[in-house]
Amino acid sequence: MQLRILPSIAGLLLALAASAAPAQTIATGARHSLALTADGSVLAWGDNRQGQLGQGRNAYSDADRVIPLPAKAVSLKTSATHALVLDEEGNVWSWGTNRKGQLGDGSLTDRATPQVIFRNAAQITYNGGDLYPSTLIDRNGQPWWWGPLPSGAVQAQPVQSAAIPARLTALMQEGATSAGLDDQGVVWAWGEGVPCTGSPALSGPVAMRGVPPIRRFSLTDQTYGNMYGRNPPHSLVYAQDRDGRYWAWGSEFITGGFEGLWPVWKDFCPPAQSADAQRVMDAAYTGPDELRNLGVVLSYVDQARSKTIDVSKQAFYYGWTQGGDLWLWTYRDSSHATYTVAQVASGVVEAGAYSSGPDAYLPGLMYITRDGRLHVRGTNARLHHGVADGDLDSSSSPHKVALPGPAASVHTQSNGSYALLKDGRVFRWGSGDPRYGSQDRVRWPAMLPLPSLVDAPVAFVKLAADNELWMGLDASGNVWSTTPVEQGATAQDLRPAMVPRSTGLPAVRDIAARGGLLVGVDGTVWTRGIWTSASAGAPKAFVPTQVSGLPSTIAQVAVTRVGGFFALDASGSVWYWGSHGFGLGGRDTAQEHLLSPAVKAPFVLPLPDKAVSIHTSDYNFCAVLDDGAAFCRGRMFNGHLGQLFRLHAPVREVSISVDGEREGTVHLRLVDGTVWAWGKGLGGQLGSGTYTNAAEPVPVVDEAGTADLDLAPATPNVATPKRPPFRVKTRLEGNLRSLSFGGDVFGSAGTPAGSNVYLLAGGSTWLQRDAQGRWGPLGWPVPAVASGVQLASETQSVPLDHILQQFPGSGLAGLRVYVGYGRDVDEMLAARRFREVLELAPED
Repeated sequence: MQLRILPSIAGLLLALAASAAPAQTIATGARHSLALTADGSVLAWGDNRQGQLGQGRNAYSDADRVIPLPAKAVSLKTSATHALVLDEEGNVWSWGTNRKGQLGDGSLTDRATPQVIFRNAAQITYNGGDLYPSTLIDRNGQPWWWGPLPSGAVQAQPVQSAAIPARLTALMQEGATSAGLDDQGVVWAWGEGVPCTGSPALSGPVAMRGVPPIRRFSLTDQTYGNMYGRNPPHSLVYAQDRDGRYWAWGSEFITGGFEGLWPVWKDFCPPAQSADAQRVMDAAYTGPDELRNLGVVLSYVDQARSKTIDVSKQAFYYGWTQGGDLWLWTYRDSSHATYTVAQVASGVVEAGAYSSGPDAYLPGLMYITRDGRLHVRGTNARLHHGVADGDLDSSSSPHKVALPGPAASVHTQSNGSYALLKDGRVFRWGSGDPRYGSQDRVRWPAMLPLPSLVDAPVAFVKLAADNELWMGLDASGNVWSTTPVEQGATAQDLRPAMVPRSTGLPAVRDIAARGGLLVGVDGTVWTRGIWTSASAGAPKAFVPTQVSGLPSTIAQVAVTRVGGFFALDASGSVWYWGSHGFGLGGRDTAQEHLLSPAVKAPFVLPLPDKAVSIHTSDYNFCAVLDDGAAFCRGRMFNGHLGQLFRLHAPVREVSISVDGEREGTVHLRLVDGTVWAWGKGLGGQLGSGTYTNAAEPVPVVDEAGTADLDLAPATPNVATPKRPPFRVKTRLEGNLRSLSFGGDVFGSAGTPAGSNVYLLAGGSTWLQRDAQGRWGPLGWPVPAVASGVQLASETQSVPLDHILQQFPGSGLAGLRVYVGYGRDVDEMLAARRFREVLELAPED
């Protein structure tokens, strides 16, 4: 008999709430959060891979370290998720993250230390990360693969991908097609869309005859998807024969036709000599002009491997010479104007760079020297460093940050933190502006695991921060701002500069770092202006400009990263100008992109009520309304339609941050001093004591995760019926992506004596766990994990070790794990005595 009351769990989940955490102000980063207490203490929680929590630890090294292996390393391949290394004895070692079986050890569990996954290998040909298969050739010349396969299946350990009646010396895999070159110069292909077979269907190994012996080849996926799905697989081979002639065979995509419904391919069957093949195969990027001007000739060039490379940040390239000199360089944008370049090692035989971590650009570098030693530096966010103590640090409940004095305000960047002390000093920790603490001309981000004093010229009374920009306001109403980093800048050049008041700028009372908006004491609004010289040879300075079309009663300003400007006047009206992409301006932008027409003349935004404060993030805007609700628009909040937050007490402050493009976290501080969180929380950034997302606002808990966090005891909490029936303190064993998970369940008043504890998991399917730790399909009666436990008060608890031990980890993305207790399941549901403790969802 199936449990008929299960739909009540999903419905009651949305009603779960709690008494929450009083605070003086709040700040939300991409995956971490800060709160300021009444006594000036700063609390931090969430992800700490870049030192965001200020606890003295992080997952980053700006100096090289050696990864010890029992045999000399001869080759390596890196990706954003993990590392593969071949030693001189033919062993393939893997370590890193393992959501898609990419480690090849037969499991889906992350592993921080190297382990042999294959013996008798000749070469590793590709590291596909968690997006594509990884491949190798064994010493018999046969191809193997593992990880996420083109079919969508996950292959958790190496298997032979084809039986080739020859010895391969090269191997490529693109889309659904694989190809290899044997020692006689014959190209073999197998899989779907094999060139010149006359059918896109699955095919065994086929040798391409009719061409001379091939020296080298390339394979490209020519499959074209349309709005209705994926067209049949096609592929194209370019090759150079041993006499230097170039060939092409297979299918080349030409056009998709209307809406991609009538794709057209050009066939090269039988093989034909091709000028395009020569152009494509001989196209070689040899590095930046600065290296060529130094006479450096690179024999290999590549870019850091990443799921996403954001060209608005630094593109990270590397290459080495025939003599083994390893160079790095970075670019600011897609125009490839050289930014910085540096030599980092010599005697290198092979290298691999990767880009991973909580944001799109966080670099790492791995290389092998002639002595067979394996070196690594940079981010360890996905366990590339090969050390067991490199597990990720995080906290789902607050911890105090050690600062040398009481704080006046707290601020977050995506993965960094700032605190302005009451004495006017500024401290920062985590990652962010790489101008501080960089080790070489290639600006590796400075990861500060402990608070560090910022070199500010004066004491500040107000601070505003946004990634590589911060502004400070001094007691005289002067604004100081960081300046753009320029080639050859000295430490003195990087100190903040004062925004001059020679253009009529009055004394300032409010600032917004993003966009450089300033509010004068007279209520006028100004932009900080660009950093430029008034004339040739003159020193550079900011040139502030007044914003026209606004009333002279502006009290607060805020800016989104996509160019939406907001100003709140004394009457409660919010004025808007700039880009109205993502519905920020209250208008229906049919497509969410940055090309929406900009609004040059400020206009009053339509809101449900007068606003008392305004708050922004990358693509989002929130206004605290006069009636105590918070109204938000943008990518996280249904675009121009918006989303209303109304809790048991009026909202006083909203803090927003995004993690990715459409997901993020919101913290709401209420007038009774409590703080509630909503949105993404897989890194613990909600502060609710669990590593899960929240579909409805949930409370921030104390450091022990067992009671309400009380940051201002003198402020009485508003009584509310939305109190949780109990607390759960969760424990991750390993790191944020591991399926080894445990916790402690704490009691509450009114709980029946001798209760039973239940574990359920729901999503597309429902599962239950029994006292032996076995998970199975949900049925009746629901087995208890623990029976007869005493949980009649908050001081009583029961451990739930290894909640996810023996849990089937494959294909369960989106599954939510719940814990609850009561006399029986019916009593538990009637009392709403259950909570979600984990969501099994991809992290990125």
